[in-house]
Amino acid sequence: MIAVISGRIVNSWKVNPNAWLFKLKQFFASFGETPLKWEIFGGNAFLLRLNYPEESLFVAIIIKAIFRQVEDLDIELRIGIGEAEVSYESLRKMKGTAISYTRWDESDKIPQKPAMLFSTGNELFDREFNLLLEFALLNMNQWSLAEAEIVELCMLFPEKNQQELAEWLRIRQSAVSQRRSRSQLDLLLRLDQYFRTKIKTQLTL
Repeated sequence: MIAVISGRIVNSWKVNPNAWLFKLKQFFASFGETPLKWEIFGGNAFLLRLNYPEESLFVAIIIKAIFRQVEDLDIELRIGIGEAEVSYESLRKMKGTAISYTRWDESDKIPQKPAMLFSTGNELFDREFNLLLEFALLNMNQWSLAEAEIVELCMLFPEKNQQELAEWLRIRQSAVSQRRSRSQLDLLLRLDQYFRTKIKTQLTL
């Protein structure tokens, strides 16, 4: 069982791709090589494969933070958890439930608003976590550029304390604390831990 994250960029036409493309590629490269582990295509869409489904929410939040750091941009995310064929030429050509759960409605080609949606084939699990994500997005959709930056850095570098992050960003330690608090990062990390527990008990890994 694997996870596939499918993303479409909201308002991609408003922004030069250079504002997000390098950082996204750099992040995706940590999971392996394109096109077997990830693909970016169409100027506003991407796919990412995760071999450990329990990491999918954590990764999705980081992706959200990357795009919230670019003015006018946001992201629609679909996370599918399921089976996948062993051999394939590229992620877009892979078959299996994991990727089929992430496919967009062909009648809705242009993403209209930010979203995050889980599909696992387990109705109880999907209903619970998609409701929790709706509440989480009330805050995530309001992140400022600075708050999104702190979220990304704290999640990618958990070993760094607030003073180290402050020195890195050349701001006061109190500013790091305030941005982290406003972003509700601690609550999101609690949600991630709950997700990891539930996915191991409700889904067969």
